[in-house]
This record gives sequence, C-alpha cells and structure tokens, in this order.
Amino acid sequence: MADSIKCPNCSGNLVFDADRQVMYCDYCMSTFNPSELKNTILPETDADTNAGERIRSEKAKTKIRKALGDDGQVFVCNACGASVVADKNTSATFCAFCGSPALINQRLTDEFSPDYIIPFEYGKDEAVNKFFKWCKGGRWTPIDFVSKKNIEKLTGLYVPFWLYNVESSVDIAGEGVSEHSVTVGNTTTVTTSYYQVGRKSNLAWNKIPLDGATRIDDELMEAIEPFRYKDMKKFDPVYMQGFFAERYDLSGDDLKPRLIDRVKKYITQEISPTVKQYNKSFKVTSDDSVIYEPEMLYAMLPVWFLHYKYSGKDYYFCMNGQTGEVAGVAPVSWIKRLVLFCSVLAILAVIARIIIGFILGGFVG
Repeated sequence: MADSIKCPNCSGNLVFDADRQVMYCDYCMSTFNPSELKNTILPETDADTNAGERIRSEKAKTKIRKALGDDGQVFVCNACGASVVADKNTSATFCAFCGSPALINQRLTDEFSPDYIIPFEYGKDEAVNKFFKWCKGGRWTPIDFVSKKNIEKLTGLYVPFWLYNVESSVDIAGEGVSEHSVTVGNTTTVTTSYYQVGRKSNLAWNKIPLDGATRIDDELMEAIEPFRYKDMKKFDPVYMQGFFAERYDLSGDDLKPRLIDRVKKYITQEISPTVKQYNKSFKVTSDDSVIYEPEMLYAMLPVWFLHYKYSGKDYYFCMNGQTGEVAGVAPVSWIKRLVLFCSVLAILAVIARIIIGFILGGFVG
C-alpha cells in the first residue's frame, strides 16, 4: 500500500511545510503541529533497540537481502486507487495520477525502520534561491544553464544515513626528527636530534554520518556536512509527507570500511598538532590503536538534490535541507572562456604595440 497521512478536519492529504514547520492541508487550509498528529501508517518500533541492533540477526540479514533484491514494485495509492510504480529503494514518493504523497510503509518498517529524522527547514523556494546564487558564483557557468526545465527537477529527498558513535584507544609510537642551525661568520652548524615519541589517548566521536544509498554521491554528501543533530527527532513519517525518500541499500555493516578510514583520518588530525615541534619529520613506527565496535543509528536526513545534463554530461547540485550548505559541480561555458581568451589577446596586443612604439621612438601605425 502507498499510504498518506490525512487531515483530521477534511481527510485531505497533509504535507510538511518546511518554511513554517507545520503540516498543511491544501484543501481546507488547516495547519497542524507535526507532534500533534498520530502516526496512523507505521507500527511503533521497539524503543529499546536501534537499527544497528535490528539488522544484526541472521534472520534480519536474510530479509534485507531479499528486500533489496526486488527490482521494483507496484503499490496501490490509498487516495485514488491508482497503481504507484516505485523502484526498489524508494520509500516516499507521489502518486502520478492524483499527486498524493505516497509513503511505502513496508519499506519503513522492521529492518528498514529509521531511528531518527531531521525535518527539512528550507522549502523549495529557498532552495531555488540558493541554486541561483550558486550558479551566479560560477565564473564559467553557461548563460543558458539556469533554465526553468532544470529548476523544476530540484527535488527534496530524505537520504538514508547511518550515524556511528565510535570510541577508540589511541596508542601510537614514532620517531621525531628536529634540526636546528647556528651560523657564526661563514660557518653554519646544523644539529639533528632524534626523539622516540609515544602518544596515547582515548578518543570518541558521536554521529559520524555515512550515506547508505549507493546511487547518492558520497563526496557531495560529505561536502554539505555537518547537520545539527541537536534538532534530530525520533522518526515520525509525518515529516516525509510532500518529499521523496530513499531506503538504504548499504547496511551499517557494509559501510564499516569507509567508517574506519574516516576515523583513522580523525585520529591523525588529533595527533598531528602534538608532533609539530619535530620540524624535520615525524614517522609512525608502530600503531596499536584500537577502534571499538561502533553503535549504529539509522536516520533520514534532508537534502535538496538536482541532477541534470548539459551538453551530454551529468552534473549535480545539492543543498543541506537543514543548514542551507550547498555543494556541486557546475558546467563550464567554453564560449565564455573563448571570449576571455580573445579579450586577453587583444589587451596583450595593445600593450605590445605600445612597448614596441616606445622602443622605436613612436607608436607603430
């Protein structure tokens, strides 16, 4: 079933208005505080477990593999009875016939039930404004790039993220080398000192985010971090009304290699300032650090996303739907570059004529 949350007053479809942070009915114009509405779509998740624990059993892993093996399914819209076709990872979409928000509840329960959600704080109008500003900031962006056709593709998408709480015990040994020079007259004496260095510390990080959707660009998602986790709410499907959403196709365990690489970088960032006094070099000789098993949480995080083609190439723009941070790669106008190149050549030609004129005692006619 492709379900939706209805207005208590008229049974019309409710959507979440990010700008006003209310649920809005387009039929009777009623507004509601999201926290006042009861979840009538999804069963309550066991409050004593989180997603990281729910996916650990062999039974859960089998169910996940089976669910992700579906290429796509047809669901029935509960508003008009039409068929809603969704690909295998879509968990929130719209009915193509009546336009109703469609939450695919079986993709938001059990092993795929999120622990948390961060609601959108930027609506589409503000996302469009940010997109225009971003385009204007691109010196080489083609004039015809910002088109109505492109803007209409701007999509509010809840991206599935795994959030990791990680602890580590750092135990690193290394060799530090410092050089000091003293010059007396014409003689310079260089003294090289070698030090055996040890660094031990207990470090912890909360809610390191990694997106769990294969088709979402990881670098773009990292570029729009961080999210404000203090505003994160216990998962409630009402906030998804009026937006698209993906479910994960990479579990928290699947992403652990990326997590470990990221934590190692964080450890290096913590250690580096403590060995700056070794001005020649510092080399790690042994690393007995331990990164402990992380706690894994599953959250839906808001992103305005735009994928477009220009001159046969794919380009992407995204905006953090909570903070407004933007990232992307814009196309390059070769016409603009050619015009600039010709302008520079013309200026250089004039300068050359002036210089030659002065050398020869007059301007060249």
